[in-house]
Amino acid sequence: MRLMISGHREHKIINNGYDIKWIQDCIEQCLFEVNGYKPLCYSGMASGVDLYFCHFCRELNLPYIACIPFDGQEETMNGLFRTIREGMLRDAKEIKKVKNSWMVENSDTAIVVWDGNKGGTANVVQQLVEKKKDFWWINPVGKVVWKCFLSA
Repeated sequence: MRLMISGHREHKIINNGYDIKWIQDCIEQCLFEVNGYKPLCYSGMASGVDLYFCHFCRELNLPYIACIPFDGQEETMNGLFRTIREGMLRDAKEIKKVKNSWMVENSDTAIVVWDGNKGGTANVVQQLVEKKKDFWWINPVGKVVWKCFLSA
C-alpha cells in the first residue's frame, strides 16, 4: 500500500484558528488504521500537515518518501519548521523532486486535511476523485473526518 498526505501549511492552520492537536490526532488515527498494511508513505515536506505526517510515520516506523516540489521549499518556512524538516529529510527512505500529481498517480490512498477552499489541496482532491482513489478527508472547519471510498 502506498499512502500520501496533502493538506494545509502551518500558517493557514494557525491563521484560521484550526485545532492543531485535533488535526494531528486525526492524522495519527488514519496511520494507525493502515499500519498493519505497512504502507510506503509520501509527503510533500511543507510545514504543517506534511511534517505532522512524517512525525507519525517515524513514530510508527513507517517508511516515507520526501517528495520535494521545488528547490528552495525550505525558504518558505520559519526557522523551527526548517529545522524539523531537515531532520525529517535525514530520516526519509528516499528524496524525490516531484509534484503533488506524482504522489497522486503513485499512491493507492490518501489523507487530505482540507477546509474545502480553493488551492493546492483542492487540486489534489480533484485529482484523487478523477482517478477514483480512496481518501480520508479531515475537515478542520467542522472537525469532521470522512472516509471517501471511490475505488469500489
